[in-house]
Amino acid sequence: MPPIPNVLSVAPKRILVVDDEPSVAQTMRLILKIDRHEVEVAEDGATALAMFEAGRHDLVITDFKMSNMDGLELARAIRVLCPGQPIILVTAYLEALQSNQATLSDINTLLGKPFSTGALRAAVAALFPPVKP
Repeated sequence: MPPIPNVLSVAPKRILVVDDEPSVAQTMRLILKIDRHEVEVAEDGATALAMFEAGRHDLVITDFKMSNMDGLELARAIRVLCPGQPIILVTAYLEALQSNQATLSDINTLLGKPFSTGALRAAVAALFPPVKP
């Protein structure tokens, strides 16, 4: 098992968390806030897209299965607005999505549910250079 990244290994980022399950969204928010990140939460893709258009985010973490706009549709819409935007897709359908790499071209990282605190931290840390001591 890889070591859990130090919570201070990534400089604070502005992160948009999107999940239609309030408990999952709030859990991610709390973990990320402990790691000193500024976190906004949206409960669906349409709301998240409006929040993304209104403000600058260093990272978007979105659930895959949501009503009105799934996580891949949200990722595609965000990539139109900001082609280099880092995006993590969180899903309980990990194996099904991994088998179709073409559908994953608009995301940086695929994170399977359920995930550990360490896995979330590692996914975030992998997208940004470490803070120099």
